[in-house]
Amino acid sequence: MATIWEAYPFHFGSGFCIIKSFVSEMTAYASVLTITAFTIDRYVAICHPLRSQVLSSLSRAVKIIIIIWTIACACALPYPIHTRTYHEVHDPCTQEPLPESYVCNLPGRYRSGMRYMFQFSTFAFFVVPMVIITIMYALIGLTLLKTDQFAGGNKTKQAALAAAKAKRAVLKMLVAVVIAFFVCWAPFHAQRLMTMYVAPDAWTEDLLTVQTNIFYISGVLYFFSSTVNPFLYNVMSKRYRKAFKHTLARCLSGKNSDYGETSIFRSTPRSTSVTVYTHHRLVVKDRSVKNGDLEANSSTTV
Repeated sequence: MATIWEAYPFHFGSGFCIIKSFVSEMTAYASVLTITAFTIDRYVAICHPLRSQVLSSLSRAVKIIIIIWTIACACALPYPIHTRTYHEVHDPCTQEPLPESYVCNLPGRYRSGMRYMFQFSTFAFFVVPMVIITIMYALIGLTLLKTDQFAGGNKTKQAALAAAKAKRAVLKMLVAVVIAFFVCWAPFHAQRLMTMYVAPDAWTEDLLTVQTNIFYISGVLYFFSSTVNPFLYNVMSKRYRKAFKHTLARCLSGKNSDYGETSIFRSTPRSTSVTVYTHHRLVVKDRSVKNGDLEANSSTTV
């Protein structure tokens, strides 16, 4: 964060500069890939619950995590290889470097080659994830909208209104997650591409002001992107707030609770629906489970 608010002179030495360039790129890529993986997992769990039960396992989760970090490390390697500390400006009379211009950046001799890496980074870690997340959440929304078409006849008017209200809240949250991803990462990639592709003689005072503002905004959003989803869930989901309060109370009291989070997948010949019950007591009305159905005396709220 310090290197964003005071980009120059750079105070931390060449070793830290190389480590910073690698770690910042690697963690950014890992964060985006993790969000994308979570989105795909949610899509499978909601739209294909039976397949999700087959695929869900600890070993599979570990493999996905290893793959994510391996890809992130590999794609981040070009940055520490080409990043250096150097003086950006020299005294026009003595040709001595100005101490205030000491920066951690890509030297000019590497920038033409790194343009392709910036293009790849924007496409692979912004455009493609954005498309995947948008499509997956759109399909999840369609699945939720279709769910009650098969069960609508069995609901009272009050229950139907409550379900419709909860469904609207879920859809709003899905849209908010997609918008948050775009808002957090679009300035980051826009500033990079702007720096690399605007010709040196094309920079005007207004353009420099815009670029500087985007630099600071993208730097803040870069860190905020890792924490924005829990805030969104807390603001928009009643269930999440209840679960968070219960978890916090349990941690503070140090006592175990008989409440838990359970995902119930119910498959019927006509449709496949998903009901998630969070932090409530499950009471099985009948010990015999028929056709994979498990009933609980609780309603879903969002």
